[in-house]
Amino acid sequence: MAGRYSILVLVLVSILFACKAEEPVKPRKPVSTVIIKPKRAMLTVDQRKKLGFLADVISQVELAAGAEAEPFFVTEVVHSANMKGEEGFESARLAGFSVHTKRTDELITSYRASLRAKGYLIFRSQRSYGKLNDIVTVVKGNATYDILKIQRTEAPNYHLDTKDIVGWLKERQKDASFVVTGAGPDWLETQFIKPPKDSPVFAKMIVDFAPDVLEHDQQTVEKVAERMNRMNGFFLVWD
Repeated sequence: MAGRYSILVLVLVSILFACKAEEPVKPRKPVSTVIIKPKRAMLTVDQRKKLGFLADVISQVELAAGAEAEPFFVTEVVHSANMKGEEGFESARLAGFSVHTKRTDELITSYRASLRAKGYLIFRSQRSYGKLNDIVTVVKGNATYDILKIQRTEAPNYHLDTKDIVGWLKERQKDASFVVTGAGPDWLETQFIKPPKDSPVFAKMIVDFAPDVLEHDQQTVEKVAERMNRMNGFFLVWD
């Protein structure tokens, strides 16, 4: 009899626990995410000496950009035979300095002519498209096309190397006068000194040479011409 009562008590206790209202689940505290930005390498005293740039060139650009100069390296192929039979290897060479800035257009427009007269070229080396600061770079050079050679601007998908692109730009100088103000591995931008007389025709030549410009918020040749007139220059890109 006692056994029956024990079983009954266990059943009742089980029912009571089963009927007990479940406690609401407490929301977890959000885990904070810490984003650690890599520290940029600033241009050292030794690097400034190694560049051999006029002291006021670096200081003036730093002041105008509101940022400290950083080293700018280019990759070069060093020809050297070794025991493995390799004939060359890539090496980084200090070629100039860069600054991160939001004052890109103002900086390039203000200093382009004076720096070129001293044997330097200033250009946008990285575009941020408004999200972050652009990178503006200064190197030694006299010809505007040297910027493309330094950046190795090319379009492999269209079988165009730097020499081909420079050749096309030189041909376009017959239709307008312009200088290169920015370049990367697969893009470049220019500023007109004397714009073309027929913008739509010039825009059509741009699209024929760099069709991918149509995918960058420009779906028609007309829009390419509109942007060209608005920016007083043109933009080429190959994806």
